[in-house]
Amino acid sequence: MENKTPKRVLIVGGGFAGLTVAMELERKLGRDPSVEITLINRENFFLFTPMLHEVAASDLDLTAIVNPVRKMLRRVNFLAGEVDQIDLEQKRIIVSHGFDHHPHILEFDFLVFGLGSITNTYGLPGIQEHALTMKSLGDAMQVRNHLIAHLEEADSDCCEKKMESLLTFVVAGGGFAGVETVAGINDFVRRALRSYPHLSEDMVRVILIHSGPVILPELEKSLGVYAQALL
Repeated sequence: MENKTPKRVLIVGGGFAGLTVAMELERKLGRDPSVEITLINRENFFLFTPMLHEVAASDLDLTAIVNPVRKMLRRVNFLAGEVDQIDLEQKRIIVSHGFDHHPHILEFDFLVFGLGSITNTYGLPGIQEHALTMKSLGDAMQVRNHLIAHLEEADSDCCEKKMESLLTFVVAGGGFAGVETVAGINDFVRRALRSYPHLSEDMVRVILIHSGPVILPELEKSLGVYAQALL
């Protein structure tokens, strides 16, 4: 009997799109020996990004929004690595992997591209160098640590002249992510004040910057107006 090479499906990116495709293909084709499915992702876990702000505000433990990919997929191959090159003509990709970032060449018959997006700073001067982003687990932890560092410094007697800037927190972008982040920061900072005897609520300024007349442009205007008044 002729031994046929299985059709190779490569999925690059383990976010919402890539993981959903992998799970659906596993459900339909996971037991089919004529198909080989491989998911490639930088991290070996799936991150539920809509709740990142809750980790940053200490409302959730980080384990609540992280799921190991290998636990979610039983019949799909997984490789933790970075995609360095995609050759559509030769139908192969090069992935760097491991502590030494050694290369792997993987060939495919079908390619699913789901590498996601990066934060857009719109080329505004100073943003790249000084602003914090809210895109990854590391970002959320950095924001939380940054908030705590500001409170610690502001509570010290030697920082009176810097008090206003230390206790002013600015979030840019009035969409879902920005509004959830600014609300989380506001709650976290004001809750934490009870632990800092030299600080009071009237010293804190939390600012949301948005380019439109009403926040949450993804929703109806009335809902945006309501959320704006609530904030």
